Amino acid sequence: MSTPPQPPSSPEPYPQWGQEGQPGQPGQPGPHGGQQGWYAPPTSQKTNTLAVVAFVMSLLCAIPLVPLILGIVALTQIRDRGEKGRGFAIAAIVIHSLTLVFYAAVLAFGFTGVLDDGPERDTAGQVTAPGSGELQDIRMGDCFNTDDKMPEGQKDAEASLSVTIVPCDQPHKGEAYAVFELEDGPFPGKDEVHSTAEEKCDSTALADYMGAGAALPESLEPYYSVPQASSWDVGHHKVTCFVADPSGSSTGSVRAGD
Repeated sequence: MSTPPQPPSSPEPYPQWGQEGQPGQPGQPGPHGGQQGWYAPPTSQKTNTLAVVAFVMSLLCAIPLVPLILGIVALTQIRDRGEKGRGFAIAAIVIHSLTLVFYAAVLAFGFTGVLDDGPERDTAGQVTAPGSGELQDIRMGDCFNTDDKMPEGQKDAEASLSVTIVPCDQPHKGEAYAVFELEDGPFPGKDEVHSTAEEKCDSTALADYMGAGAALPESLEPYYSVPQASSWDVGHHKVTCFVADPSGSSTGSVRAGD
């Protein structure tokens, strides 16, 4: 007699993960070979504050050397603390270093006169090539141009500070026949300044410049420029006595021997 077929056995129960060496226990492999467990998400890194401050100060050209020092300190902190911001720190160091080099070059060139666009002079002080400057740069015997129009019938007027000093054989508006500096101290007042200028820019000073017996051409008239109260405190104390053609420019010098 044949044995009747046995009913299928019950399926094996699912393994109880969690036993030692079995899936389900934190840190142990799961049924598919992966690790199971609980993990904390990676924490975000903090950006170093000094690095940001150094970068901003380097862009603003702040106190010399401060952005450079802050950038170096920030790099040390970033390395020790594992913070972000290394790019800011390096950028601050590079930018401020280039800024310092630029200003050093400007100072060096300025002291050597490379950036000076003033007039060229020979060994005797005579202007040989034109250059820009200020009223304070005019010397006795210099010829110059200015944007100001010489007022007819008025010997004094407020003048612009900027002039172009040129050789006298080139067209020019004015030729300085005397230059002197007022005493230091508080601004003496408009009336005092003009009184002193009229006294020292008189016909005797002009005659000494032109030479004995020389006559001033009819087209030229004597003038003087005086320091203003607004420019006194920045060192503009010179009075310039000069001759000019109120209707335009002139060429040549009225100085004796020229």
